[in-house]
Amino acid sequence: MNGAVGYLRTSTVEQANTNNSLPVQKAKFQNFCEKNDLPQLVPPFVDKQSARTADERPKFQEMLTYCRKHHKNISCVVVSDLSRFARNVADQGASIAELKKLGIKTISIDEPMVDDTAAGKLAGNMLGVFNQYFSDSLSEKTKSRMQAAVKAGRFVWRAPLGYTNPKNGAGSTIKVDADRAPLVRKGFELMATGNHNADDVLRTITALGLRTTRGAMLPRQTWHAMLRNPLYAGWVKSGDLLARGLHPPIVSQELFDAVQDALAGRSKTARTRQVLNPEFPLRQFVRCAKCDKGLTAGIAKKKFPYYWCYKPGCRSVFISAEKLEANFVDLLGSYHPTVEYLALLPEVAREVWKAREERARQDSRALTIRLQEQKYLNSEAIKAKLKGDLSAEDFAALKQNITEETALIQKQITSLESERSTMEELIAQTQRELVDLPAAWKKAGLSQRRELCEMLFPSGLVWSQSWGFLNSKNTSIMQDLCDFWEEKTSGVNVGVPDGI
Repeated sequence: MNGAVGYLRTSTVEQANTNNSLPVQKAKFQNFCEKNDLPQLVPPFVDKQSARTADERPKFQEMLTYCRKHHKNISCVVVSDLSRFARNVADQGASIAELKKLGIKTISIDEPMVDDTAAGKLAGNMLGVFNQYFSDSLSEKTKSRMQAAVKAGRFVWRAPLGYTNPKNGAGSTIKVDADRAPLVRKGFELMATGNHNADDVLRTITALGLRTTRGAMLPRQTWHAMLRNPLYAGWVKSGDLLARGLHPPIVSQELFDAVQDALAGRSKTARTRQVLNPEFPLRQFVRCAKCDKGLTAGIAKKKFPYYWCYKPGCRSVFISAEKLEANFVDLLGSYHPTVEYLALLPEVAREVWKAREERARQDSRALTIRLQEQKYLNSEAIKAKLKGDLSAEDFAALKQNITEETALIQKQITSLESERSTMEELIAQTQRELVDLPAAWKKAGLSQRRELCEMLFPSGLVWSQSWGFLNSKNTSIMQDLCDFWEEKTSGVNVGVPDGI
């Protein structure tokens, strides 16, 4: 006697494991076979995934292959309902037609009106249309919800390596994995130096202990994809939609961009530094006049500090740090506070410090965490070297990198700790004498320099390779020049020399 083949489906593995859908479908199939005295030729084929087409369901394809091979022994394929069989009218019609050519009926237990009669075919086609409509409508709603989540900055999928999915209910976003994030960041930092390829860096961070959440070694393809994933710089991406995420970034935007340059072969020697770097106080504050992107900075040819525009297709700015900062100090020297402003400056300074104080505490906590991470990495490097997992050359390079990073972090912590006393000195100075802005700049620490920059030029400054800071995009400076010129030439008939 010919027998029956069953096909069951749920939309996700989670549904298969957490609700009764599969047991109910299986029980219906078994009861149908018993009632109609049909032997079950094989265990039911089960798909546990969402799929818009039949080609995307591996078990469905296995079922069709089995039917082609054993069609002489099969009388019917049984499903709970046609929505389990297909969510696409074309797939439903093609699959039913193919089985029919093999002499196999398609039976829907919950829809007995579907048969080979004209009315049965009409009913089947109508059900197929409704099933496809439901699938299409659900897809549209899901896309809409996903887009809304991305626009709100939420990452609603499974967390990639370096992050975890919190268990605090709907609406949550990913959080930093305290165990793996330091190693992921170290991988980005090594890549950004331009002295390592991605496979070498993967071997290094693997030797330091980076593993997947299941304890396996990180696959090469996964690591290469991670290096290009803007999620690690604090972004959420879905298709063409890109939004600033609610989750904390593991790497800075500058570090991420530098890694992209290294991957593209555009940065071989320049060493990436963090935004808060005492050696480059104007990083990102000064922008390129051509593309309006903040300038990055680093040590070119291993000994020359430079600022430059790193936007692909622009690169119109490349200037030594000494020259750019000297021009900025000259610009500061042209500004002289008025008596009215000096009277207000102590209060302004107090307000600035009040606003800065909480950020200083946050910066201090972040730097302390990074310092602890460097100590952890140093310890792991020593263990990996002793076990023979890390070559002597890689160990030496990593130790140098950790030493430099630790020294930089210590310097930034020291700078933060000195801010309060320096701010108090500034307040006292404004009550005694005129403020010498160039001198204040030279005496200030990194954070104070940035505060001074933002207080004088809240919109930042734009640098042109041809015109310097005196270009039309620096509207506040140009307006100051116009006001100065009007004051100097008021009531004076100024002629224009020949040839101008």
